[in-house]
Amino acid sequence: MAELTRRALLTLIGATALVAGGADAASAARGRASIRLRGVVRYAASGPLPPGRLTIRLEEQGVMDKAARRIAVATARSTGRSRTVSFEMDVPRAALERAVDPGFTVRLERGGRLIAINTSKQSYRGHRAVSLTIEPILY
Repeated sequence: MAELTRRALLTLIGATALVAGGADAASAARGRASIRLRGVVRYAASGPLPPGRLTIRLEEQGVMDKAARRIAVATARSTGRSRTVSFEMDVPRAALERAVDPGFTVRLERGGRLIAINTSKQSYRGHRAVSLTIEPILY
């Protein structure tokens, strides 16, 4: 009887480990489906980045005569107190691998008005940390 109980207990422990291992494998597979990018947006002009809402888009920019296709997007807020604003973005790995020439578009808006934008192409070079620069719009 004691041997039967010991076998049952070992079987239960093994099944629990198998289920837990399967859960870990499933969560790892989901984690690999996307890449977490972290970065900062810097202000090219002197002084702090104006207050407003930043929209950071990673797009397919390398196909001639086609509009840029969005791969991922992130938003962040500028308080108007710093020259840089940090952001994080989850990028689908499959979309990134299909992209010919991925690059970033950054816009700073306040009250529906465009305040700053990146004016030069800022390509994605495959790093998980990026640094982007925007310049003020002069009206």
